[in-house]
This record gives sequence, structure tokens and C-alpha cells, in this order.
Amino acid sequence: MKTKKHAHWMRTAALLSALILTVTLTACKKEAAQPPKTPEPAPTEQTTPPGQTTPPGQAGQTTPGQGGEAAKPPEEAPIKMGQLQYSELERTTVATTAKTASVPTYYLPERGASDDKIDQMGTSAKLLTLKYYKMTIMESPEEIKPSGKVESKQEVKLNNGTGQWITAGGQATLHLKLDKTYIALSSDKLSQADLQTVAESLANLK
Repeated sequence: MKTKKHAHWMRTAALLSALILTVTLTACKKEAAQPPKTPEPAPTEQTTPPGQTTPPGQAGQTTPGQGGEAAKPPEEAPIKMGQLQYSELERTTVATTAKTASVPTYYLPERGASDDKIDQMGTSAKLLTLKYYKMTIMESPEEIKPSGKVESKQEVKLNNGTGQWITAGGQATLHLKLDKTYIALSSDKLSQADLQTVAESLANLK
């Protein structure tokens, strides 16, 4: 009797073990059949340097003047023409210098840039050079020839005669003759129209 009960218990235990094993294998197969889950990427955050804030909609924009074109330099104020004044000492010095340069008849302009004055005076063989702050005037009893290769010539009518613009070495010079004196005017400050005004105001001083 005991032997039959023992055999029955052994069969029951074997069936339970087989059932547990079957359930375990089934669960493992289901897990193996499911594809592995891909972890979602973490959201990317944009960082702003400490102390700075980025207004909405302005990210990636450049501020004019910082990454674009360089600021343009301020334009120079236009030169005003006016009456030129000469002291008695300046007139005497010009007369002495002209005599040294063998220029018997010389001229001084009565009009020019309103704040212009004679800065330097120079002489060479029959050539008087008057350097103002904004222009240069050369006078001679002989024809004054351009110092470089002549690039262009243009005749111009003046109130006191006929002049000629001669461009040599990139520098335009106004040439004219008053009585027996040849005169050449040049400037990198005054316009050609202003320099013609200066030429028309040349006054004879002996």
C-alpha cells in the first residue's frame, strides 16, 4: 500500500516539474521573440554663456557693424572759398623771394580756401614756389613744364585769360600765362573749379 502511494506522489511531482519547465521555456521564447527597445535620445539643450540671453527668434543672427562691413569714415566738410589776407611782412617776404628767384613780375591770389595761408616759400633757377596749406603756386618768366609724363591736356577759359589743365603722373595742374609770367597751380584739396577761381583772382604785385 505504501509503495503505491509513493509511486503516485513521484508521478505527481514529475508532472509539476514538467509543467513548471514548460511555462518557463514559453516565457523565455516570448522575451527572445520581442525586439530590443531602443532608448530614446535625450533632448539636446542649447547653452548660453553666463550673463547673456538669446531673445526668441534671434538665434544665429548677426548684429550690423560687428560681423558685416566696416563702418565708413566720416566725410570731410566741403571747403569754403573766401578772401585771402596777407600781412605786410608776408608781402615783403614774397617780394624778396621773387627777386631772389629772378621773377620780376609775380602774382598773389586774392581768393582761396577761407582758412588758407602761405606755409612755405621756395626758389630755384627762375622759379618762385609759394606753398599754401591747401595749394601750391609756381611762377616763372619761363614756361613751366610738367615734371612727369603728360597724360592729358584740356583747355579752359578763365576771366583773365586762357588756361590749360595738364595731367602728369596722376596730378592735374592748371597752367596759364599772365603778361610775361608763367603760372602753374595744383592742389590735392581744392576741386578744379575752386582752383580756377583762385587763378582768376591772381593780382599783380611788383
